[in-house]
Amino acid sequence: MSSGGPAEVAVVGGGAIGCSVAYHAARRGARVILLEAEQLGSGSSGALAGMLSGQGELEPPGPLLRLMLLGRERHREISEELQDLTGIDPGYVWEGALRTAVDEASSELLAEAHALQREEGLRAEWLTGDEARELEPALSREVVAGLYLPDDGQVNPPQLVQALARGAALHGAEIREATRVTGFIVRGGRVEGVGTSRGEVPAGTVVLAGGAFSDLLSGQLGVSLPLFPVKGQMLITNMWPSPIRANVWDAANFYVVPKRDGRVIVGATEEPGVYDRRVTLGGVAELSRAATSLVPALSEALFAGSWGGLRPATSTGRPVLGPVEGWEGLLLATGHFRNGVLLSVITGEIISALALGEEPPTDISPFLYGSLLTGRLE
Repeated sequence: MSSGGPAEVAVVGGGAIGCSVAYHAARRGARVILLEAEQLGSGSSGALAGMLSGQGELEPPGPLLRLMLLGRERHREISEELQDLTGIDPGYVWEGALRTAVDEASSELLAEAHALQREEGLRAEWLTGDEARELEPALSREVVAGLYLPDDGQVNPPQLVQALARGAALHGAEIREATRVTGFIVRGGRVEGVGTSRGEVPAGTVVLAGGAFSDLLSGQLGVSLPLFPVKGQMLITNMWPSPIRANVWDAANFYVVPKRDGRVIVGATEEPGVYDRRVTLGGVAELSRAATSLVPALSEALFAGSWGGLRPATSTGRPVLGPVEGWEGLLLATGHFRNGVLLSVITGEIISALALGEEPPTDISPFLYGSLLTGRLE
């Protein structure tokens, strides 16, 4: 970070969201400091498959879908820029996503999603079970229909986080790991920095991007965030060549994601309100059953490990972005649930613009703290 007094922007949280905010703010010339309590990407960003599911999540038309699609677009735009600048390959792959159905009920749900996505002008292809197996021959014979979404992709979250952080540093940002934020520096109705385990950090704007733990800090300001953790367990297998190319989902919302290096990620359980990130035998068994039922060839894959993470969810299902009435100098960037990687780049653009007094690149009124509390969601 260049000299010249306090940081213009202090970012609390070193996951994909926080690193993206730091990158985009530093890229705009701001003096930025990023504060991470543990290691970069040690929270939920390190426990994700990295799907860029602008369509694969089957979000209905509305503000969140529009933000997700914009988020996917921004990843396509930033991929070469990040790698050229930092020398880190984030591992982008654009092989699409395939949602599958195994019975009449799940087929009807996919058909509804297909119709809605086509109405929105999105590319979505309806497939019979045989057509789905032509696309992905390793699919189970139980699959009776599929919805192929050719524009979805994936990235490796740990490498993305490191690329964003290194890019921020190359633009002058200061990155501090093992620095726990303990509170805020407040004067009147303005946040003027944060207190940390290593001293105070004055800042013109503080960005709270602490994932599922953001509410522990915001509560010190009397700001009650509608956040709760959703534990997600995942497992990793090794199989080369990979039996699949696309991100493939089953009817129960489990998925398998093939990586370029032969890994296949299987995810994820959803356990609301659980703060314990440790993996359970039941979670591994559930994921193993889902993976081998969907792609039987994975029964021969080598088990390489498992992990758990806490996704920051909100009662509305939408992230919380932007300012909080009554507190100047504070911006929120949390509550992205399982879309944190997908929305990381666009969130970085939005929050960095707000921090520097500029107009954000898209309408964020549906995601403002006040709108979420009052139910004004459109």
